[in-house]
Amino acid sequence: MDIGALIAGLPSNIFLILMVMAGIAIFLVIIIFLIKYLMETAPFAYVNARVRSMESRLLDEQKFNELIESAGMSEFIGFLEDTDYGEYIKDSSDIMSVEKALNTHLAHVYGALANMSPEKSRKILKLFEKKFDVQNIKILLRAKYVGLNADETSKLIIPLGTISENKLRELCETKAVEEVVSGLEGTEYSKILSNEIATYEQTKKLGAFELSLDKYVLENLWKSVGIEGTIEDIFKEFVGAIIDIENLKIILKGKADGLPSETVLSYVLDAGYEIAPWKLKELADAESIEGVISSLEGTKYGSIISDKLEEYEKVNSVFIFEHALDKYLSEAGKKLSLRQPFGVGPIIGLIISKEQEIKNLKIITKGKMEGLNSSQIRELLNA
Repeated sequence: MDIGALIAGLPSNIFLILMVMAGIAIFLVIIIFLIKYLMETAPFAYVNARVRSMESRLLDEQKFNELIESAGMSEFIGFLEDTDYGEYIKDSSDIMSVEKALNTHLAHVYGALANMSPEKSRKILKLFEKKFDVQNIKILLRAKYVGLNADETSKLIIPLGTISENKLRELCETKAVEEVVSGLEGTEYSKILSNEIATYEQTKKLGAFELSLDKYVLENLWKSVGIEGTIEDIFKEFVGAIIDIENLKIILKGKADGLPSETVLSYVLDAGYEIAPWKLKELADAESIEGVISSLEGTKYGSIISDKLEEYEKVNSVFIFEHALDKYLSEAGKKLSLRQPFGVGPIIGLIISKEQEIKNLKIITKGKMEGLNSSQIRELLNA
């Protein structure tokens, strides 16, 4: 007997009861879904109101045109005085002080987002703040590498992050790269740097330190987002894309510099969102840039890189690929931000927009210092 005949044979009162029960069940499912959705999004109501206020103060196309067309550093800084960067950049006079002002502003944005966010997303945002620990350590290493004194070094330091200001001042007083490494003993960065001392002594280059620090931050981010749950899932996709792109940058730079695959793989994070560990090894084992592009066929990154091969061959700089990957990440982050417009989406959107804005401001600053014209600067910007 089919279901239709069975239902037709039921007494009308029983059929009515079944229909009512089915309606109640559907209603309860909808209510549970709505309650779950409200529980996940309600904590973000205040945060997202603040985020939208911050977004409204992002620089518009007219302001960027003014900055690109500015006559020099003084006029460039003057055009920023009525923006969120004004209080940070007012005492700047050269490229280093401008970059420090921009980095300090970005650190404060991350700090503000972390402090106002619900607990689940706060933990992830706090890990993003570790970028400024790494930024300071890189500054210290580079400063001592080129022989800057304590005063010159301290002017470059951003007094934010987990390393105390007293410790940063103490590290500014060091005389050599090795002293910076030993001075960080007792911090979470000590072992990472100590493991690269032998490489530094052999090569006299800071690259191993810097790549290891970047890898450490990404590892911590990946561990943090590897949690079940809606809020973490969108962050996982965002962080996964960041890791994919940073891994590709390292591999492309390694191929361009002729590094052996085992060296390249030591600085690549064995994780990501689309590029699996076996694929990373395949990419690192490729003989050339062209081999990397061939191995990327079938991934979302394949066309991004291959479309820039001709331009790369003209200028012989992996910056061409890095610029294209950064642009893709910016676009991908903006799309992700729309997936949870009442949840964590606007936070991701602001992070992407602010990072891109500051990166473009740094490009304009450097262009001005190097005497590039407006057209040349525009070509370097991430639209």
